[in-house]
Amino acid sequence: MSPVFSGKVRRVGNSMAVIIPKELLEESGAREGDTIKFSLAIPKSMRERKLESIAGLDRKARPFSREKPDRF
Repeated sequence: MSPVFSGKVRRVGNSMAVIIPKELLEESGAREGDTIKFSLAIPKSMRERKLESIAGLDRKARPFSREKPDRF
């Protein structure tokens, strides 16, 4: 299992960044410019709604329609 840590979210220009502790970076071998993967916990109060949205079950979403007809 991956290590769990707390990081601070800070504004960097018009974006937001997560500050990763130096110890964790040294442990992982990550360096500046590397691409990393991470996940965020979804609070229980929002979990069902978010999962429905991800699965395409959002009731407010419009039905799928093609921009252009198929070539066949």
